[in-house]
Amino acid sequence: MNYSFTQPGKKTILKKVSRIWWGYIFLTLFIFAGFVAMLKVQGYFMQQNEKAALEAQQQMLKQIKEYQEMMIIEEEKVQFEAYAVNQNKMLQESVENLFDLIPEQITLNKIQMEQYQLTLYGTTPSKQIYTFLLEVPLRSIFNQSRADFYMLPNGWYNFVSISKLNQEEVQ
Repeated sequence: MNYSFTQPGKKTILKKVSRIWWGYIFLTLFIFAGFVAMLKVQGYFMQQNEKAALEAQQQMLKQIKEYQEMMIIEEEKVQFEAYAVNQNKMLQESVENLFDLIPEQITLNKIQMEQYQLTLYGTTPSKQIYTFLLEVPLRSIFNQSRADFYMLPNGWYNFVSISKLNQEEVQ
């Protein structure tokens, strides 16, 4: 028996409007899930970039340290070269002054220069010429000066003169 003028319709659990809302909700959740996945991927790539940047920074710091060490070594070489040039100049001046100090009557055969000692080997016509012309200037320069003479058959003398500086006064 039928008491209605209309035919009964099928009843669904969700109405058409509810299905649209559920579709939007699922679409929104899908978009959020995609956004979260995209953020995770970007985060992963950022971590990889950070690791690469840290490695590059460490490599650069290592290179900077190596360059600084090389620069220190080169500075030491430059300082050593300047020191050597200065020492050579002083030695050259000392040798020139020594040769200027030697009178014409005295002939030198050999010179030994050490840091605190000067040894001269030579020939002189007499002990007095050596004493007045060479020993006096040597005594004014050095703290100790001693000469040993050996007579030659021609009447001249071979001499060995050792002149020393005190090491404490030089430093």
